Amino acid sequence: MSDPTDLKLFIPGPTHVRRKLLEAQAKPMIGHRSEFMKELLADVLPGVRECFGTRGDVVVLTCSSTAAMEGVSRSITRPGKKLLHLVNGNFSNLWFKLSTACGLDAVKVDKEWGDAWDEASVAEALDAHGPVDAVFVAHCETSTATLSDIAGVARAVRAKCPDALVCVDVTSSACGAEIDFDAIDIDIAVGGVQKAWALPPALALGALSARAKARMDEVPGRGYTNDFRSALQYQDDKGMTSTTPAIPVIQALRVQLGDIAAAGGMKARFAKHLEMQKMVLDWAAGHGFSILAKEGHRSPTVTAVGCDGRFTMSELVKGYREAGYFITGGYGKTKETHWRIGHMGDHTPDCVRELLSVTDGILDTIGLKAAAGA
Repeated sequence: MSDPTDLKLFIPGPTHVRRKLLEAQAKPMIGHRSEFMKELLADVLPGVRECFGTRGDVVVLTCSSTAAMEGVSRSITRPGKKLLHLVNGNFSNLWFKLSTACGLDAVKVDKEWGDAWDEASVAEALDAHGPVDAVFVAHCETSTATLSDIAGVARAVRAKCPDALVCVDVTSSACGAEIDFDAIDIDIAVGGVQKAWALPPALALGALSARAKARMDEVPGRGYTNDFRSALQYQDDKGMTSTTPAIPVIQALRVQLGDIAAAGGMKARFAKHLEMQKMVLDWAAGHGFSILAKEGHRSPTVTAVGCDGRFTMSELVKGYREAGYFITGGYGKTKETHWRIGHMGDHTPDCVRELLSVTDGILDTIGLKAAAGA
């Protein structure tokens, strides 16, 4: 097996981590109840707010995105109330499974993989299943590279079920696509740092509205370790995290935020992701490949490209490995029919250009069949 340090990582998370950020984790350890920890946390919170598009509350949790999503479900559901999960792929369905695993009364409405949630479809779902205590949606559904219209989701919820909270998984969109938490009027956004943040896994970052905090105060048995309300209260009162955090990754986050600011800030980073996305979409169109996500709902951070029966996925994956790249097939039921290019994080247009050139060479070698109808 190849040494993973020799492979260029282009999966949609965990993604490539720059040497500078890896080295930032090697700084001397500090006490998590020290003035140094207070300084470290104070340094990163403004940048997290900028990423989420909020002037309000943000929290840092030491856990996976999945654990944080489960914490959200437990923290905001009042006894006897129902939850609605908007599902259009594997990870939005995972959030539904997390809610039911917590014993909550959750229902889901499914869309086809590649379809996105928008205002009209959410209004229809609420007409069928409301009233509910909260609505859950993935901003970017990583399994399909589909970007839902979370502004439209929020509008539909406010119109049809104004007491419901709007909870958004931003794991593969945060730091790569605009979220505009305050302007959209959502209540909770949560996501890990191993994707467009381009950091090692171990942290989940979140934003909370005043409405969400008030709701959490009504919910008994929220837990503690991954409860946003407890974490935020400790953060506000003590200037530190409620539990021992992944200090090395927060050190790397501070460095990353400084580098993002020096490169033009979040707006510039979002623009870079759109540029990389366009390169991949143009390349796919030029080769006659299909895209799983519908037009108008394609993620700036990852693209799922269809092989369309023109080669076998195992041939492409093998070719990437031999060329020094780690890219796999699609996710779940698309494993053999699509591959996902993670044009996110600290990758650059030059990185993407090189990858696409390598892909051309692989396809030439394995022999690309003609596109259907060509």
